[in-house]
Amino acid sequence: MTEAIRVERLSKDYGRAPAVQELTFSVESGTIYGLIGPNGAGKTTTLSILAGLLAPTSGLVSILDKPVVAGRASAHTESGFYSSQFGFFDYLTGREILALGGGMNGLTPATVETRIDDLLNLFDLQPAADHYVYEYSHGMRQKLGLAAALIHAPAVLLLDEPFDGLDPTSLYRLVATLRAVSDAGKSVLLTSHDLALVERVCGRVGVLNHGRMEREIDLNSDLGPSRDRRSALEAALWEIVGAPTYEPLTWI
Repeated sequence: MTEAIRVERLSKDYGRAPAVQELTFSVESGTIYGLIGPNGAGKTTTLSILAGLLAPTSGLVSILDKPVVAGRASAHTESGFYSSQFGFFDYLTGREILALGGGMNGLTPATVETRIDDLLNLFDLQPAADHYVYEYSHGMRQKLGLAAALIHAPAVLLLDEPFDGLDPTSLYRLVATLRAVSDAGKSVLLTSHDLALVERVCGRVGVLNHGRMEREIDLNSDLGPSRDRRSALEAALWEIVGAPTYEPLTWI
């Protein structure tokens, strides 16, 4: 497999406080990689540097062999980024946010319109599509942010706590979408405090602490590739209420 993401000896300091220290890891194409660790471990900082929103103190990061430089768009069209720590323009509607994201990434108006409809359906945002974002709940903002990260079908997804605040149906559909992205040969780097979900969707996991990579875990090797990735609780829930419908995005 080829490397989709490369992080090499990455460090980031905020004044005298180091957020990331000599961090090195890579994510192969067609895989889902999870970063876990306590608050302040450096997870969000790492994703923000990969997204070109923060400049590192030292070290190199690249996406699809293109160096990521803060403030430049060289690798940005190849990636989709979401973090709740970076907000929206509150006086745009959800539909306008998605249209802006699609247009900025070079999609034609017809393609943008089709994908907006697909994503609104995927995350059950149709009733709020033409409402201003300031009217959105936390969960709705979360779903809108994920939709904006997906709209241009990027080769790499960078998702900071993507599962936070999602209802069970949206969570089910997001997991299915991330697996479809991986199956299509694209890559996902995500952070999460939900270890059960990380185990369920990721192939490899990096454990961060105080900005350092403490350990990398190959979940397929440790637990076996055929393990049931659903929790017993989730399996019981879908047995009782019926599994949500899921319409795959054909353009992923």
